[in-house]
Amino acid sequence: MELITRGWTIFRRRWPIVLACLAIAAVGVAVYNVGSDRKYIASTEVFLRAPDVKSSSAAYEGELFSRQRAQTYADAIQSDELAQLVIDKLALNVPPRQLVPSVSATPVKDTVLLVISVTDRDPQRASNIANEYGNELPTYIARLENVSNDPNIPPLAHVVIKANAATTEPAGLPTWLVAFAGVGLALLVAGVLIWFLEHFDTRVSSRRQVEEITGSDILGKLPKVADAKAFQRSEKFSQAALRFSLNVESVLQRLPNVGTPARVAVVAGHSDDSGAIATSALAQAYADRRRIVGIVRFARGRHQSEANAPVASSGYRDEANPATTVISVTPGLTAEIVGRELNALRPSNNIVLIEAPPFHESTDAQLALRSVDAVIIVVRPIVTTTTSLSELVAAIKVLGTPVLGVVVAMAKESSTVDGYYL
Repeated sequence: MELITRGWTIFRRRWPIVLACLAIAAVGVAVYNVGSDRKYIASTEVFLRAPDVKSSSAAYEGELFSRQRAQTYADAIQSDELAQLVIDKLALNVPPRQLVPSVSATPVKDTVLLVISVTDRDPQRASNIANEYGNELPTYIARLENVSNDPNIPPLAHVVIKANAATTEPAGLPTWLVAFAGVGLALLVAGVLIWFLEHFDTRVSSRRQVEEITGSDILGKLPKVADAKAFQRSEKFSQAALRFSLNVESVLQRLPNVGTPARVAVVAGHSDDSGAIATSALAQAYADRRRIVGIVRFARGRHQSEANAPVASSGYRDEANPATTVISVTPGLTAEIVGRELNALRPSNNIVLIEAPPFHESTDAQLALRSVDAVIIVVRPIVTTTTSLSELVAAIKVLGTPVLGVVVAMAKESSTVDGYYL
């Protein structure tokens, strides 16, 4: 069951590959049907009888003798001499060597019947050639058996079923079989591609990966919503954020050497707004529980030289959440200035959060990590790579800042043992 669940999970993440391969297969089948050289097969059925001769071979009389002769006559169908007889009779403008490859004969097992088949682009032409082969075969056999001049010997072959243009069949593989083979090949190629991507993909794809790389527990899982920044309108998101805040508060209470209020940095190892979403969700959840929250946010698109005011930050009350105070800090400041801004928020807040920039983009993330009591790592599955997450964890260890845990943002976890994300 675990294997089936995991396979279904991988399919849900990689279904565009399967769809693309099936689409290519459908186009290939359509091109095959339109562009292939369509030919038709017409068949004539001939009854064979043994020559009525008196010789030592009479011991093989009857049915056994005829069956042995049937394979010989089938091979004789490929004769240039017989082909020339047919060409002359129908006035065909082709040499024998061109006609012979399109003609075949097959003995019907355990009978004295021989089926002559002709392949041609024109069903009527194929039928005419097949019928003429049936008509000329008795004469040709009589010549082979050296009885052509004996009027007492009846014909050695009789046409029992004539070819008809209306009953010809398309040559080659039937469309349904080509389509079936195309689908099978498409699924095989898709499976190989998916295996290759899963085997060599460096992106974080499961809960087990997150726990092994970070060495920390997962404090929260923020689900996918249509508008992540307007999570107040999503009950599912707000409940997940509430559980996240309770877990953070529980871990903070057990963590030694934590100031009052606690200063917590929320940092991601990848470039997107997951860190901001996690910070806002945590702040909103604290505010819903009647906690006063301070947020330090590093301003983007500014340089230190532009900060001419003596105060390196600007503060405002969040209109959507009056219980939250947001301070926008100029990038490029020193750890002492960042620490001063954090201390300024301490007296009036129950918790202070730092919305750190993506770790690998700016050194301000390191300033934030040095100035706090603990860190929350943000992971966005299928976006965060194992390399960037490992580098972030290693840097946090170097700085010596405790890690509260991990929050998984904008993902849905499957019910597999490893917890693969969708």
